[in-house]
Amino acid sequence: MAEVEYTVDGRIARLTVNRPEKMNAMTDAMYAAIGDAVRSAEDDPEVRVMIVTGAGDAAFSAGHDLAELADRGDAAGWQPWRGRRFDQGLQCSKPLIAAVNGYCLAGGLELALFCDIRIASPSAQFGAPEVTRGILHGYGALRLPDLVGMSHALELLTTGAFIDAETALRIGLVNRVVPAADLLGEAEAMATSIAANAPIAVRLIKELAYRGRELPLADGLRLYQEYSRVANASEDAREGTRAFVEKREAAFRGR
Repeated sequence: MAEVEYTVDGRIARLTVNRPEKMNAMTDAMYAAIGDAVRSAEDDPEVRVMIVTGAGDAAFSAGHDLAELADRGDAAGWQPWRGRRFDQGLQCSKPLIAAVNGYCLAGGLELALFCDIRIASPSAQFGAPEVTRGILHGYGALRLPDLVGMSHALELLTTGAFIDAETALRIGLVNRVVPAADLLGEAEAMATSIAANAPIAVRLIKELAYRGRELPLADGLRLYQEYSRVANASEDAREGTRAFVEKREAAFRGR
């Protein structure tokens, strides 16, 4: 079986890091395959949301395979920056839900941070242990302060310590903690709820939320006006208002 599995069921895509015998540690090839899967979801007009998880019960992902890094050394050399990997600037306009089971460490934590919503089982443990190996947790260092505040972020980043699911919930790293048996079901229920909404509006509101935090309020409101005109001009907006008046479920088509 593939070490990165990508499947689509109706409007919901699923990406599974599938290397459980190695705690779902990711090789360079797996990083590339994850990027390919994200781009497939982005480009597929039928896909409205994607769930990201790890195979087995032990780990979401323990991060980059350190054996590969040790063998590679400096052989890769310097490469121009390109947003092809999730930890190097890859973007997806569709909502991503991480279903986190077991260890979520280093690059695995970065994969969870790449997602917009994180649901964890009670066994989940989160950490950025790179400093204990003399390397940097780059993408997470840029994302964590916005999510959990600078003090919590720096505690994770500078100690390399792990935190459990309840602590992650308390500091805002995860949205909710559910029993392990319910983890994927909870992610699928949330994905179904998102997929039932108008896809143009969902993608625009995600874009506004991320872009708006980089802007002064006045500029953010101007961006909102531009996006709102796009949403209001869509067939989905007309369908949504008609469905409300007619007291029925809306049938959004992404147009």
